[in-house]
Amino acid sequence: MSAEDSKDRIEEVLSLLGLARRAGILFVGQDQVFRARAKEGLFVIASEDCSPNVWSKISASGDGKTTGRTLSGVGRDEMGRYIGVRSAQIAAVPINSGFAKKITLLLRQEGSDIDE
Repeated sequence: MSAEDSKDRIEEVLSLLGLARRAGILFVGQDQVFRARAKEGLFVIASEDCSPNVWSKISASGDGKTTGRTLSGVGRDEMGRYIGVRSAQIAAVPINSGFAKKITLLLRQEGSDIDE
């Protein structure tokens, strides 16, 4: 896969996050993600410059309901721009949503590992 194809897939993932926000099912920021995670399974997307402390809290949940991915080459400002906020280091959608399924498919086609 070319670098351009990979970039296009990442942009599509970011666009899907923006759509999920407009649909009202996107959780943005660590507080919203942590609260939502207690209620339902989530697919979490983190910016490349996400705080290691925040990412370790998400990935160490061990509840089997949370999975996710860090987007290489995408900073919190770029991620925030796509989802309509100033800056976002972490965002999540319900794991059983169509958004999560499409994002997972795109990231697997890109050749990325999904934490499972």
